[in-house]
Amino acid sequence: MADFAYYDYDQESDSAEYVDYYDEFPGEEPWEEEEEEEVTSQFTLSELYEYCVVPTLSDSYHHLYNLLVWSLIFMLTTRIVRPPAWLVHLISTACGCVVVWDLFGLRTGYMACLTGVGILALVVSHYASQSRRGPWTCVACVAFLIFGELWWADPVDWHSIRGSQMIILMKLVSVGYDLDSATLLSPPNPLEIAGYIMNPGTVIFGPWFSFSSYLKVVGPLSWSLWLIPGIVLRLALSIMFLLVSTCYTSWLVPDSANRWGLAYREALSFRFSHYFVSYLSETSALLAGLDMSKVARPYFIELPRSLVEVVIYWNVPMHHWLKTYVFKTARNHLGIFWALLLTYSMSALFHGLNFQLAAVLLSLGFYTFVEYSLRAKLASVFDACILARPCSDTCSHKQKACSWFSLSTNLVFGMLTVFHLAYLGIMFDSSSQQQETGYSMIHTLNKWSSLNYASHWVTFVCYVMYSVI
Repeated sequence: MADFAYYDYDQESDSAEYVDYYDEFPGEEPWEEEEEEEVTSQFTLSELYEYCVVPTLSDSYHHLYNLLVWSLIFMLTTRIVRPPAWLVHLISTACGCVVVWDLFGLRTGYMACLTGVGILALVVSHYASQSRRGPWTCVACVAFLIFGELWWADPVDWHSIRGSQMIILMKLVSVGYDLDSATLLSPPNPLEIAGYIMNPGTVIFGPWFSFSSYLKVVGPLSWSLWLIPGIVLRLALSIMFLLVSTCYTSWLVPDSANRWGLAYREALSFRFSHYFVSYLSETSALLAGLDMSKVARPYFIELPRSLVEVVIYWNVPMHHWLKTYVFKTARNHLGIFWALLLTYSMSALFHGLNFQLAAVLLSLGFYTFVEYSLRAKLASVFDACILARPCSDTCSHKQKACSWFSLSTNLVFGMLTVFHLAYLGIMFDSSSQQQETGYSMIHTLNKWSSLNYASHWVTFVCYVMYSVI
C-alpha cells in the first residue's frame, strides 16, 4: 500500500488557488445577489461587451501594465545586456519592488516582514543546525502568517496579499530544504535571495520555481523561434479566461437553472479565473526571461479522468513543491494516508487561517485518497486500465484503456469528478463583502448544506466500497 501515492509521479515543474492572488479584479456576479444576477443574465452579447468586457479589459490593463512592463525591462537589462551577477540580482530586486509597491502600496510592508523573518530563520538555523534549515524556516514563516492574520494586520489588507505571501514562503522554505539535501551546496548571499524572492516575473502571481532555476538568469537567454508567439498566446488565453469567468458564465448558465446548474456555474467561473492567473503567471515569467513550463492544464481539469489528475494539473509547480518538500518527507515517517492529510493541511495553512479553503482542501485530500484506493482495487479485480492515472503502454492489464469496460468506467469516474468539482467550487463565489476578508465557516456550511452534502456522502459510499472489496 505504501507505493500507490499519486505524489510519486514525476512532474516537470500542484492544490492551490492562484485566483486569490488577484482579488482586485471584478468577479462574476454574486451568487446571493439575485437581483443583480438576473439583470446580468438577461444581457445580450452586445450589452455584455459594452458593460462588462470593455470595463474588465480596461481595469485589467490598469493593474497588469506595470507587472508586464517591468518583467520585460528585467529581461532586456539582464538577459540581452550581460551585466555582472550582483547587478542582475539587484535589478531583479528593484523591478520586483516597483511591481509590488504599484499593486499593494503600504501592504508591501507585510511582505517585507515575512521575507525578513524567513531570511533570519535561514541564517539562524544554518548556524544552529545545518540539517534542519527547511523545517525551521517553514515554522518561522507560518508562525508569522498566523500572527499577522490573527493579531496584527487588517483582514482586508491581509487577504489581498495572501497569494503573494504564499509564493514568498514557498521560495524561502525551498531554499532551506535544498540546503539540507545538498541540492544547494552553499547558502545564497542576501542579494541573491532578495533577487530570487522579488523577481518581477513571479513575485505577484508566482509560479514557484526553485532557486537553482533562478540562478540561470545570470546566464545567456535561450532564444527560441516560439518565444514571442508563446508569450502573446499565453496573454491572449489569460484574457479570454478572465472574460469568460467575469462576463460570460452568468450568460451561459441562466438563473433559471437548477441548484446544481448554478453550482456548476459558480465552480466554472472560479476555475476560469484560476486559469487566467495561471496563464498570466506564465506570461510574466516568460517576459522576465525565466524558463517556465505550464502552470495549469485546463484540458485535464475540464475533461478530467480523476480528481487525482485535477489536483496535479491544477497547479503543476505547487504540486511539485508539495510533493518534494512535504509529502515525501512525511511519507517516510507517517505513512501514506497521514502524509496526504499533512500535505493538504500544510497547503491550507499556507493559504491562511480560512475555514473555507481548509474545508475544501482537506475534503480533496480524503476524496483523492478514496478515489485512488478504490480504483486501484477495481483495476486489480477486473484486470483493467481504470487507475486514477493512465496506465503505461506496457501495462499488464488484460482490458486495455481502449476496451469498452475501461472506457465506460473511466467515463463514470470522470463524470463523478465533475460532480465533485461543482460541489467544492460552489465555495468560491464572489458574494458580498466576505470575499475581501475570506469566507466564514457559516458561509461554507450553508453552501454545502444547500446541496445536501451530496459529494461527501458519495465519497463515503466509495470509501465503504473500497473497504469491502
